[in-house]
This record gives sequence, structure tokens and C-alpha cells, in this order.
Amino acid sequence: MRIGASTDLGRTRPINEDNYYVSEYVSRPGVIYAMVADGMGGHNAGETASEAAVNGVSDYINRYYTTEVPQEQIKDMLIGAINSVNKAIYTEAQDNAKFYGMGTTLTACFYYAGRVTVAHVGDSRAYVLREDVMHKITSDHSLVAELLEKGQITPEQARNHPQKNVITRAVGTDPHIEIDIYEFDVQEGDIILLCTDGLSNMLSDREMQGIIAEAEKMEDAAEKLVSAANDKGGFDNITAVLLQI
Repeated sequence: MRIGASTDLGRTRPINEDNYYVSEYVSRPGVIYAMVADGMGGHNAGETASEAAVNGVSDYINRYYTTEVPQEQIKDMLIGAINSVNKAIYTEAQDNAKFYGMGTTLTACFYYAGRVTVAHVGDSRAYVLREDVMHKITSDHSLVAELLEKGQITPEQARNHPQKNVITRAVGTDPHIEIDIYEFDVQEGDIILLCTDGLSNMLSDREMQGIIAEAEKMEDAAEKLVSAANDKGGFDNITAVLLQI
């Protein structure tokens, strides 16, 4: 597994509310999980929420995942982790006035033995680059995505819609949460990209594919993706995590 990750403030935001995490297990070779989170809320609440999400999920997995956990239970483990984090963030937001209304997107993937499980809430994304073609795995939980799915706006209108950043589902904003799960097999050479909307809103799938394909290392690819998003304006925090099989 080759890994690359990069995050940046962007060119217009005062703080970076994105967070990411990558962890490889020693107890079972070839096991790795990663995640990205894009926080929201006033003051430092978004940063607090995204950090709590990635730390909480990683702590949960580190406690409960062992070599005895079968492949088919990984989905339930990720759901349990995100539900636990959702409860903690929601409770903190209710109990602490300065964090009221905070929440975060969260997109996590868990890889073992050629199979990937993705858990997803919000509009951060997971892609798979296979044989020079970008495949978007996740569906955005956003107002614009819903309008597009219903045929009420065109793809071009979606790219420039004034409510593009309005999400319909987030971790920590409600006591109960719906989590999308995707499971698929990967092939040697596949590259998994996890990113926040600060990247996917600035670069097309084709542009991201070209940058990744030209980079010699995954770390270089992650940094070049972030740099390209900044070159186009950097209107949001930008995070990219790459895992190459």
C-alpha cells in the first residue's frame, strides 16, 4: 500500500476545519483504514467536530478491531464507530453553547485482503481510480445533489449553484444518523481517493485523474491536488488522502 495525504487552509478561510486520519495495523498485515472530515459551525466548532470525528472513529476501531473480526463484520464496526461519534458530538453541541450546531462530514474506508468498505455521511467523497478512469463511489448528501437527482437542475447548474455548500446529512447535528455503506473489491494498481469538497468543487474528475496519473508518488499526488485547487481559487479548506493498492 502506498499512501499520500495533504490538507490545506485554502486561500479564503481563516482556519482549517478539515481533518484526516490514516492508520495501518501491525497485528494484521495489509489492513489499513483512512478517513476525511469537513467540519461546520461557528468560531472553532467545525474544527472541533471534524477532529472529534476522526479521533473518535479511530479510537473506536483501535479498541474493537482484532484479527478475529471477520470481513463481514467490518461494516457493522464502522457503523458503530460513527454512531458513537455522532452521539458524542451532538451531546457536546447541546451542552456547550459555543459549539451549538456544530457537525461534520465523514467519509471513511477500511481495506483488508482486496476488499474495501466505505462509510459515508455528508458531501466529502470517495473515488476509485482504475485504469485511468475515476469512479465516484459515494453520493453527496447535499441539497444540490438532491435537486440534480430529481432532474430539477442540470449538472452545469449544480456546479455553480448558490446553495452548493448546503448539506442534508452530517455527523453530530442530530441524535440519530443515517450512514451510507459501500463495499467493493479492489484490484492491484487501484487508487482510492478520499477528499473534502474543497477539492472536488474546484477540480473535475478528469483533472484529478490527470494529476494523480502524472505523479510518481502518492504523497506528491496529494500535494499537487491541493495545490491545483488553490490555483483555482482555494475557496474552501482542501484535503486529499490517497491509498494505492
